[in-house]
Amino acid sequence: MQENKTNVKAIISLVLACLSIICCCIWYVGMILGIAAVILGILAMRDNKVPKSDVAIAGIVVGGVGIAMGIAVAVMYILVYSGIAAGDIASTSFYMNRG
Repeated sequence: MQENKTNVKAIISLVLACLSIICCCIWYVGMILGIAAVILGILAMRDNKVPKSDVAIAGIVVGGVGIAMGIAVAVMYILVYSGIAAGDIASTSFYMNRG
């Protein structure tokens, strides 16, 4: 009889990955959760006791998406707070070169 063992690391990886996408508006929380999800997913894949690794792969992929979304939100914050997105730098350089 074959036992269906659950891989706890893989399940935690997937849960953290989903939380990283939900919390991506707070970019540093989303990135930390995504990195933790990827690390736990890799550790779950290396575990030879449990042969099923589908949940671990899902945790790695979704965690990577959460990291990418966190980076994108961080870049948007930098652009908004530096004034580039508002057009301040672009408009001043346009008028200065017009001369």
